[in-house]
Amino acid sequence: MIIKHFYDREEVYRFLKEKIGIFFKEAEERSGEGIYHCIYFKDESVPPDIVFRNGRKVGVRVFSEKGKYAVFGLESQIKDFCGLLAKEKEGKNLALSILESLVRYSRKYFKIVHNRKILNLGLKTAIMGILNVTPDSFYDGGMYLKPEDAIRRVEKLIEEGADIIDIGGESTRPGSERISADEEIKRVLPILREVRKRFQDVWISVDTYKSSVAEACLEEGADIINDISGGTFDPNIYKVVSKYRCPYIINHIKGKPETWKKEPIIYEDAVWEIKEWLEDKIYKLKENGYRNEENIIIDPGIGFGKNPEDNLEIIKRLDEFKILGKPILVGISRKSFIGVVLELLLADKEYPPEERLYGTIGATAVAVLKGANIIRTHDVKETREAIALVDAIRTFRND
Repeated sequence: MIIKHFYDREEVYRFLKEKIGIFFKEAEERSGEGIYHCIYFKDESVPPDIVFRNGRKVGVRVFSEKGKYAVFGLESQIKDFCGLLAKEKEGKNLALSILESLVRYSRKYFKIVHNRKILNLGLKTAIMGILNVTPDSFYDGGMYLKPEDAIRRVEKLIEEGADIIDIGGESTRPGSERISADEEIKRVLPILREVRKRFQDVWISVDTYKSSVAEACLEEGADIINDISGGTFDPNIYKVVSKYRCPYIINHIKGKPETWKKEPIIYEDAVWEIKEWLEDKIYKLKENGYRNEENIIIDPGIGFGKNPEDNLEIIKRLDEFKILGKPILVGISRKSFIGVVLELLLADKEYPPEERLYGTIGATAVAVLKGANIIRTHDVKETREAIALVDAIRTFRND
């Protein structure tokens, strides 16, 4: 005897067909009976009676208090529950919302298309290599200020297997100071031009929150804008990425880098708050004319206004962001929480950024298993090799 847990309908389908011998059509139709979900939502407009009454009819378990609900059941039961809710005037919108959320959550594959390039996500995890042309980044600040050094770095990242090169001209480490748009353009643009000229097929991302920097870089051939503020520092960036129809990474942030060391960071539920924040920014982006919804990428913002315990919780619960139906990018590389955890658990020494590679790889592997589609890293070769094994395990099928 063994005890199994299934995480998607395809796994249940194959198990029923291959191990039990159920005919493929019945196995497909009943695969939802092997997936268990908890649907958690807040909605004071829905009368508790219709939720409890319809839940009992199909066998789902409902818990509720002050407009907050938790609905537990098999996927097939939850769909039946939604079918009953939809027949009631006050439950129709809730039923539709739950069903749409299940569809988004179950999505496995994504395709980013721009500038005659295609980035397929889902089967293979994409690797984003970091190039900081800054004097003060926490790990590699000052290493690639000269154009020739930066180009050699890009060549190495591409040789090691980077799918995307992320160029940043302003440090956002805790305590860092903001720089002008002119200074950022002066740092980034010469490197961007040379990289675009030499490596026409590689995806180039620019790490900026400033609309003027984003526009200047997109004019010079950048493919992606990676905004650490998700549009909160400069809302005009929404109009810029909408104009150029480029892929846009919405990164969650709480507070600002220059104040993180001074102000307390408090979340009641970090994952819920980040999910709601990302959902709001996606809505605002579309409100500003962004039409390429398939090119929106979300990033929960590990380390961007988070305590070490928040970062651990985000990685552990990363799969909950799949409800937004967008590719998930995660940047864990050598961040301070890794050093904090290693120092606390191993209690043998301090772990500066230079000694956080193995901790980074361990946390990154968990993130990929939990649903990360793109990994942003300083260490492309090591990350790519580790994630190749994770991808092989994650997608393994013994057909």
